[in-house]
Amino acid sequence: MLVVAHRTLPLDHPENSLAGIIGAAGAGADAVEVDVRLTRDRVAVLTHDPIPWRTMRSIFPVRWRRARSFGRLRVRADGSHPPRFAEAVEALPAGLKVAVDVKDGRSMAAAIDVLVAADRLPDALLWSSHRGAVQVAAERAPDVERAWLQNTTTPPSTMDYCRAAADLGAKAVSVMDVSLTPEVVATGRELGLVVYSWARTLEVQDQVIASGPDGIVTDWVKEARDSIN
Repeated sequence: MLVVAHRTLPLDHPENSLAGIIGAAGAGADAVEVDVRLTRDRVAVLTHDPIPWRTMRSIFPVRWRRARSFGRLRVRADGSHPPRFAEAVEALPAGLKVAVDVKDGRSMAAAIDVLVAADRLPDALLWSSHRGAVQVAAERAPDVERAWLQNTTTPPSTMDYCRAAADLGAKAVSVMDVSLTPEVVATGRELGLVVYSWARTLEVQDQVIASGPDGIVTDWVKEARDSIN
């Protein structure tokens, strides 16, 4: 079972940070998840929210800023500057995969270009909730695992989601903890999909693991590793 460090372990490090990428490797993760958006001048940067008020106290959308301006912002958690995706890839330790959650559809091609330039495309998992981004991943990086992300809250709706993902050409899905069951995992696998699940709380993590997904996305990497072992 692949253990994916959610958003660079925000309980221990600033989210979407270089420190969190290094910390994920030290905690024993197999992969680290980062969120990617494009600036006005089409540079891929790490940030989750379209308007980074929560993390950087900026009221301007990321897509309105040029990369240089975005890089001058300060992360509230530790005063560091938010990194470009290229810096994150450069900081990626050997042996650690990176799950690239493309937040704004437009960013998939740019993210792939960065990974190719750094010779780290084989270490990537390409994720997005945008159908078009998944299709770009299929065209530009056909050999790389690509996931279509959707939030579903019941097993029947999740099975429908798995079928839609397979029809779209995705190779993986990420199922919310509340809707994960062994039957959902079996349905996904029958459709040729890799099934991940996001454990949103420590309390549900062992239940998620017991359902047998192919991977777990978590803030509690060490605890997940202990439970799996």
